[in-house]
Amino acid sequence: MKKILRFKKNFLFFTAITLVFATSFFFYLNSNYAQGTISSQGIEISPPTQEFDVDPGLEKTFEVKVRNRGSNTFTMKPRIEDFTASGEEGQVALTNESPYSIFSWSTVSPELFTLKPNESKKVTINVKIPQRNVGGGLYGAVVFAVTAENQKNTATVAQEIASLFLLRVSGPIEEKLSILSLTAPQFTEFAPVPLKIRLFNGGNIHTKTAGIVTINNVLGKKVTDIVIPPTNIFPQSTRTIETSFDSDFVVGPYSAQAILFYGTNNESITAFTPFFVFPVRLVAFIVVAIFLFLFVNKYVRKRKVAKQKPA
Repeated sequence: MKKILRFKKNFLFFTAITLVFATSFFFYLNSNYAQGTISSQGIEISPPTQEFDVDPGLEKTFEVKVRNRGSNTFTMKPRIEDFTASGEEGQVALTNESPYSIFSWSTVSPELFTLKPNESKKVTINVKIPQRNVGGGLYGAVVFAVTAENQKNTATVAQEIASLFLLRVSGPIEEKLSILSLTAPQFTEFAPVPLKIRLFNGGNIHTKTAGIVTINNVLGKKVTDIVIPPTNIFPQSTRTIETSFDSDFVVGPYSAQAILFYGTNNESITAFTPFFVFPVRLVAFIVVAIFLFLFVNKYVRKRKVAKQKPA
């Protein structure tokens, strides 16, 4: 009898530990971890991006402020480069073959200067739009080549940093943004559920979009709205916006419906996708643990009754 009771206690203890482990594992899978990196940047520019409206045949002049936050003296050599969208995550790349080139129409002054520690200077950029330009987007960057003076008075390139400028030239402008897809895993065990919106800008001008993704449950009732912040998409490029749906308790079929707005006329575009969330392995583990517990408990009771019967 004592052996049976000891076995029962050991089994209950094992089941409790296992359930605690499973619960901990569940919350571990649902935990969000944020990891940040603090980097020391010797040179900073302001603003990192500027947008302007211009007319053909006219000039646009603007400034970029550069500051030396480091402890070394730098020689700065700014230059104008064209840039284009690179990849689908919002990166840009300098290029010499952009259909939206602004390089040949732009100048920067001064072309060379020295920046002492804690010193700031302003660089002037002048863009003259030809009269023949028919409208649309033009994109350039002020690239600062940073060199550090060493004790031998020789300059070694340390880094480059850029400030982007986006021009909207008046004329025939086509704004044409479309949603290629709104996707989520068809089945997942735990939240957060990743969502991806792929957009394509088929126009001739960069456009900014923003909106919401509404999550509905199986009854069609709204669970939450996920805000999509303003995002620039360059012409003839694809951009992927990533977000996620998270909640304390997520089980069952859901649907996501995106509605985004863009352009000067605030046009709307929509997309829809279903998805299903259910913790299969966790539920299966708990069911098996409960079954084993009931089975052993029943077995122990039967043995106990059998021991109490008179011989």
